[in-house]
Amino acid sequence: MLFGRKKKSEPQTDQEILEDAFAAIGKQQTRRAVRKRRSGRWRKYVDRRIIIALVVIFVVVIADAVRRENQEFYATVTQVSGPASVTVDEKLADGNLVKTGANGWVALLFPDGSVVTLAPSSTFKVRLLEYHRGGQWRSRSFTLLAGRMWARVSGKFGRDSRCKVHTPSSVAAVRGTRFSVAYDPSNKTTYLACSDGQVDVTGFTGRGTQLAQDTLTSVVYGRGTERRAQIDVPTRSSFNQAPLQQTVEPDPWLKKVELKLTSILDLPLSILGIGKCSWAVGAADFTRRTTAQEALRRIHTSIEGYPVYPDFVDPFTLRELAFRPEDAERILRNFDGACIERYQKVGQGFVIYARARDRNRTPYKLSAYGVEPVKEVPR
Repeated sequence: MLFGRKKKSEPQTDQEILEDAFAAIGKQQTRRAVRKRRSGRWRKYVDRRIIIALVVIFVVVIADAVRRENQEFYATVTQVSGPASVTVDEKLADGNLVKTGANGWVALLFPDGSVVTLAPSSTFKVRLLEYHRGGQWRSRSFTLLAGRMWARVSGKFGRDSRCKVHTPSSVAAVRGTRFSVAYDPSNKTTYLACSDGQVDVTGFTGRGTQLAQDTLTSVVYGRGTERRAQIDVPTRSSFNQAPLQQTVEPDPWLKKVELKLTSILDLPLSILGIGKCSWAVGAADFTRRTTAQEALRRIHTSIEGYPVYPDFVDPFTLRELAFRPEDAERILRNFDGACIERYQKVGQGFVIYARARDRNRTPYKLSAYGVEPVKEVPR
């Protein structure tokens, strides 16, 4: 039976106990020494002061990037000649109105290098200036109520950016081009000319037209665009203005790095509400889509009260729907570009297209049956 029993261990002597204790202490000291050496190497290469300096630099870079982004929401008055309602270095934001006197002239500069100049006896309104840091696109819309304007849209404006110029009889959509728009309130006619690039022009009825280099057209209130014609010598010469000829310098490397960094950090910056282009809360996209749909429902309620639908509707004022101007403006602020995209009378019905001001500019369609999302706004 001896094979089934374990051998009874001998009790340790005092000497063995001491040896084991000293061995354990030695191992513990060795581990501490290794950790100390590793910690020393870390502190050697990454000093606390270096970490603090890097954090400070990061914060400064982000702050400067936000400052650059905030500039996108303003146009700066760079030149004034004669009587005008603005002064040099004045910042213009959404809703600001610029008037020039009989001998007045004004030049406006945008952060991307785009320029707008206004002729004497002009009335010009900044409707919307928007910049989205995540996609780095811009949305701008203006209204020319009287007089004449010239514009040069910079090549840095952005591939996905949109700029619209509205008059009481037409809408011009432009990108990367030089063009002019004139509006005569006495005959409700808009005159448009393209010096280079491309301008898409639409009236409130009929099909639009596309102006290419050195072409022009006109639009009368309530009608479609007239046939294109070659630009005349006086109109071509009018583009020889210094602000329209200035070279647009490429962005410095620091600006490119900063804006790329904030584009990557769009979500946390937006949630924290840092900068004017933050969407403030995570549900902002959903909220903007919802408010656009509610705005279309308000239009639906109004238009359904008409015994006969109007033949056309001014997309920037909804004037033909008899809204009070302040109510129309509140409704239109919920749409991209502060306007509807299109109104069409179809037989005994109607169709209205508009885009929300969310990141994807989600398109919606309003008809007698109500509001519904669509994949795209038809041309």
